[in-house]
Amino acid sequence: MARVLDSVAGRVKPGRMEDHLAMAVEVTKLMERLGARNPRLAMAVSSGEPAGTFTFSTEHENGEAWGEFGDAINADAEFQAFIMRVSAPEAPSEILQFTSATEIPLRETNPTLGNVISVHVTRPIPGKFEQGLEAATKACELLERAGATNARLWQMGYAGMGSGMQMLSYECADMKTLGRLGDRWSDDPEMAEFAMRSRFGDAVTNTPVFDGLYQVVPI
Repeated sequence: MARVLDSVAGRVKPGRMEDHLAMAVEVTKLMERLGARNPRLAMAVSSGEPAGTFTFSTEHENGEAWGEFGDAINADAEFQAFIMRVSAPEAPSEILQFTSATEIPLRETNPTLGNVISVHVTRPIPGKFEQGLEAATKACELLERAGATNARLWQMGYAGMGSGMQMLSYECADMKTLGRLGDRWSDDPEMAEFAMRSRFGDAVTNTPVFDGLYQVVPI
């Protein structure tokens, strides 16, 4: 079944990081109690976004589980009280957007969670959807062979102006592993050829929209 990913994006107010982390610990416990999987806070490392930008994400086994979770949080008094506090003017962070995405199952992945998450959002070119899935499958295989984990493709759904776009994400144990993987894109002949053809050559299937690098915060 296809997993569903919920993400909240926001920005920490200056001087309020400690308070923000405390609230992240609180909401993580709430999410886990209500049935969400892999609740994680990640801070932007290199994304072209303002300093203090963060994402908080959760996963759900399928669409029904996602909907059941939504019903649970709407009916949970403790969670609703938390929403009131995190939305107040004196809250330590500002919530900017909520998005949902559904995984496009491509292959068996290495599900190991990493401490660094690389995210790549693209817009599919009309008429090249199937070729795009083939390219994404190849990219995920190359990434995991080079040391990444949890390489997956997502179809963005309830995402405002981002609806209909796709997001390829993968994870690394640390920045050194990510850097070594980056070297492979130029040092490994197969990876270098694939990157050139799929990004700039005759095998382009998607238009790049956004690339971001995030560091998972241990909470």
